[in-house]
Amino acid sequence: MEPLYIGVKPDRELGLVDFDAITLYQEGLRLHESGRCDRAVAFYDRLIEEFSSSRYFSAAAFNAGRCLEELDRTEEAVLRYRVITRGLEKSKDWVDAGFRESRCLSSLGKHPEASELLDRLVNREDLTVSDRIDALVLKGEALKKMGEPIKAETAFRRALRIYRKRERDEYLDPVPAARAEFRLSEMTEERFLAAPLRLPEEQMNADLGAKAALLLLAQGGYLRTIRYGDPDWATAAGYRIGNLYLHLHKAMEQALVPNDLSEDEARIYKDLLRKRTAVLLRKALKVFQMTVNLAERTRIKNRWTQAASRQIAFVKNQVLSLYDDLPESRPDDEPEKEAVPQKEPSE
Repeated sequence: MEPLYIGVKPDRELGLVDFDAITLYQEGLRLHESGRCDRAVAFYDRLIEEFSSSRYFSAAAFNAGRCLEELDRTEEAVLRYRVITRGLEKSKDWVDAGFRESRCLSSLGKHPEASELLDRLVNREDLTVSDRIDALVLKGEALKKMGEPIKAETAFRRALRIYRKRERDEYLDPVPAARAEFRLSEMTEERFLAAPLRLPEEQMNADLGAKAALLLLAQGGYLRTIRYGDPDWATAAGYRIGNLYLHLHKAMEQALVPNDLSEDEARIYKDLLRKRTAVLLRKALKVFQMTVNLAERTRIKNRWTQAASRQIAFVKNQVLSLYDDLPESRPDDEPEKEAVPQKEPSE
């Protein structure tokens, strides 16, 4: 039998005279499930303090951490999870506590501590394949935020290798794999955004080729993200593809004009450049519309779909005004009716 606490008068904090571990756990759980986490924590914590040998000890620490997360008391939640992760290696709650603690640490900006804990998770022999993939993705994110892009990329790619190797043998949640692919694409996108366009003309051509190659590389990764079938990551990837084209359009619009051109030649040069880059706006518009279509079919609404809707209006305005002050009303190779799509494209 588990120990029993017998008092003389009601406990000032709990209101109980006599209590044991199961009484504290059940009352904490009742309060927790009724949404009274502020009170539930007191019962869980008293169990942790008074009954360290109880079979409810680990569950109480885990539930206290969950309650404190719900109360936005993240640093305190970390301490409750550490009761398990630093002292109860064989607890059935250890893996879940490790994931919860690592996420809390990341939200607090303590990425090195999160990375160290995720290493311990990855190295556990009893970890499931899905959990190992998830831990590697979270570790990659922590490493990226620590300024370790090469190590982060290694973690993401390792997660994807495990997923592809085992997906035919057992069902695996595709969300962590989609997340890893998205993060790798983000890293390529960062290189794309940083790639310059410089004069003279020979350098500009070389820079444009390099920048376009990075765009295609990032786009390929985002398309692979979409193929995993998770609506959240798919809409995020669609939005980011559209933004790739918008950025390239802006970069080309802002590219320096060769300094050996006269004023009239510079004006014609800019007009021709604007006509040539209009295709980028149309590509962006199509991708944003496809993203919104996907959101409507899957009945999902998130920050990515809302941003895509805003970008549709923005890009349409750009397309509509693109040729207003040009000598010709539309590009030579594009029918006027297609300058602004009147209906959403089919996939």
